[in-house]
Amino acid sequence: MRNSNWHLFIAALLVCFFSACVAHPEKVPSGILPEDKMIHILLDVHIAESSVNSRGMTNQQLNQLVAAKYDTVMKKNGTTFRIFEESFNYYLRHPEQFEMIYQEIVNQLTALEGKSKAKQAPMRKEGIDSLGTHAR
Repeated sequence: MRNSNWHLFIAALLVCFFSACVAHPEKVPSGILPEDKMIHILLDVHIAESSVNSRGMTNQQLNQLVAAKYDTVMKKNGTTFRIFEESFNYYLRHPEQFEMIYQEIVNQLTALEGKSKAKQAPMRKEGIDSLGTHAR
């Protein structure tokens, strides 16, 4: 081999070697919700669960309320609880993907919290409390 061809051959081998070493994310099987869809659903689930006020409710009432909220979230996102549960279990078995999903959820929840606090700050400055009445 000529000297320049030898360098090209070595370069090609190195490219093949390093591309084989890079971790490629596992393709999500059919029937499992893709990561972006799981992010939307889990974000909605967390928001729905945080809105539940369990004071004065029996366990049965609380379970019914949470089930109704989950049903609303699933309908909003065009899926069923069964598909969501299967997908959730799939991502639990694939921790790298699950971690990426939850990092995005944390980012979005943090952004929502920041927006909420920013909206509340002017009301406090104006002397308006959370009920919308003017402070004396």
